[in-house]
Amino acid sequence: MDSKASNPSQHFQNTEDQSEQPLLALDAVCRAFHSGSNEVRAMNNVSLSVQRGELIAIMGQSGSGKSTLMNILGCLDTPTSGTYKVAGHDVSKLSTDELSSLRLKTFGFVFQRYQLLNNQTAAENVAMPSVYSHMPKAQRQTRSQELLHQLGLEGREHHKPSELSGGQQQRVSIARALINGADVILADEPTGALDSVSGQQVLALLKQLNRDNGTTVVLITHDPEVARHADRIVHMKDGEIISDSGHSNKNDNNQSETTLSQHSFKLETFDRIGIFTSLYLAVTSLRANLFRTLLTLLGIIIGVAAVVSMMAIGDGGKQQVLDRISAMGTNLLQVSPGGRNIRSSGDIATLSMADAEAIAAVHGVDLIAPERESRSTFRQGAYDYSGRIRGVTPPYFPMRDWHLSQGVFIDEADIQSFASVMVMGSTVAEALFPDGDNPIGKQVLMNSTPYQIIGVLKPKGASAGGRDMDDEVYVPMSTAQLKFFGSEYLSIITVKVTDTSLLGQVEAQITQLLKERHGVEDFRVRNTASLVEAVTETQDTLTVLLGAVAAISLLVGGIGVMNIMLVNVSERRREIGLRIATGAKPSDILRQFAIEALLVCIIGGAMGVALGLIVLLGLKALNVAVAFSLTPPVLAFSTSLLVGWIFGYAPARKAASLNPITALSEE
Repeated sequence: MDSKASNPSQHFQNTEDQSEQPLLALDAVCRAFHSGSNEVRAMNNVSLSVQRGELIAIMGQSGSGKSTLMNILGCLDTPTSGTYKVAGHDVSKLSTDELSSLRLKTFGFVFQRYQLLNNQTAAENVAMPSVYSHMPKAQRQTRSQELLHQLGLEGREHHKPSELSGGQQQRVSIARALINGADVILADEPTGALDSVSGQQVLALLKQLNRDNGTTVVLITHDPEVARHADRIVHMKDGEIISDSGHSNKNDNNQSETTLSQHSFKLETFDRIGIFTSLYLAVTSLRANLFRTLLTLLGIIIGVAAVVSMMAIGDGGKQQVLDRISAMGTNLLQVSPGGRNIRSSGDIATLSMADAEAIAAVHGVDLIAPERESRSTFRQGAYDYSGRIRGVTPPYFPMRDWHLSQGVFIDEADIQSFASVMVMGSTVAEALFPDGDNPIGKQVLMNSTPYQIIGVLKPKGASAGGRDMDDEVYVPMSTAQLKFFGSEYLSIITVKVTDTSLLGQVEAQITQLLKERHGVEDFRVRNTASLVEAVTETQDTLTVLLGAVAAISLLVGGIGVMNIMLVNVSERRREIGLRIATGAKPSDILRQFAIEALLVCIIGGAMGVALGLIVLLGLKALNVAVAFSLTPPVLAFSTSLLVGWIFGYAPARKAASLNPITALSEE
């Protein structure tokens, strides 16, 4: 529940009894407006006092200063010079919050154009000021309905202003002015927009409130017929009072001391409305302008969804590359030839099968996979294909994490028997068997030698370097050296270490071993850890880039929130002015609009996260690499909250600083 008034018993400290002094008193008040270098005096040296319980009419034509006088009386405006006192207290010395409290509890405004909120019912319009006085919700609902019944609007409580006649709308406006127990009703041309019958009814109602409740009523009018209903008439012209019929003796004749004592002046200062009340007002406003809210949400939804999906795609791409490297094993060493011992064929003849067998005996080595590769043309029937041939041993396939789509791998028996068999990649198989025939058991010519196909590998796609990994055929190493290469030199020796922690130790041992065997360092030993690190750094950079692009889209969404909220403030200036006039503090307005922006970003953030996850599920179904993790959604949602707070503050501050007089005068 919202906090109650912070000092409900604070009274003005006056030197004389409140019942013996005017309720409202202006002394030599001037109000000047500046337009460039010109000064326009709307009020000039006006002195006026209003007693409790008076029904006074302020008359004058347009431009006479009567509306400016009402704004000063209602604490919506301040004098340029002179003093204005309420129950003997100088209003100029009150704080902003105390002025809001005066408008909230002391003054009730009845406007010529009713100033009702079109998206709220009659009961909700009446109850609006009581929100800012911390009246419990159930009590304000009951009180608003009671006032509407008293004013002849029973059965119309749940009708919106567009469903009410002009007279009924003005009655709602009067009920709103009364809900917080106002001592003074300031009625600005209360019959100006009404027909004669409705006008007479409203005037009769104001006279009844004055007579029965002792409510002070100040009528602002240019119509002599309206002014005749008052007990006192003050005429204004050119910003000055030109005549005053004088105080009536109404209080002395018709009101007892008991009645007057009920109107002893008390200033209550209230805390700003609570967070839950602000949240309720924000939700109500967003729901009332649903289409605009959806447009605002759209920018945030797209931005958050972009952050979630792009970061997940970036992480997925990185993970896919790392998985491929990991499939080869992060505990791998690659020994490749190097140096000056170059054969006339162009091969670097520094590594041999004897070296591979020696490396296999090193402590910590689990498996070795010697390789020899070259290019060749494969022929099957009428089809030719130029690809790579690689001589391997059985450990090659598990070390590379390759799987078969059909057939079998090369085994040790094939090595020992120099078998003319091959396992081919999917690219080669598709090229040589375009009609979809089963390759297993078929013959392929290579260097005029037939090789039987015993297996076809599952597709691997492109390597990290962009090379087609399926564009190869594999034959037993012994067969390749005897029938194809004609020598025992190797292109590379891949070494699998039993434990990643032993990589450095095994690498050093292999280096020392080969130096001793060759007498020179005509080889290179590299481990996959450096490759993993390089790829990770590259992919991290890509992820940051994708995240930056997505963040820009979220930033654009935030700017959209600010623009829409600024438009929101512009469209709701009359509402804001009305709330301030009926007692809302600037901090109440600031909080309400800030919460509206924050709510948009919370809802948009949640919907954006959901949309991003749906997109990722769709991409995953299309075999696009994505990585689901908690970080991107949390980061995107948190950022949307920050965006809402940052970009919602400026419009909210603008709303809180609106001049209620200017706002209420807009059509």
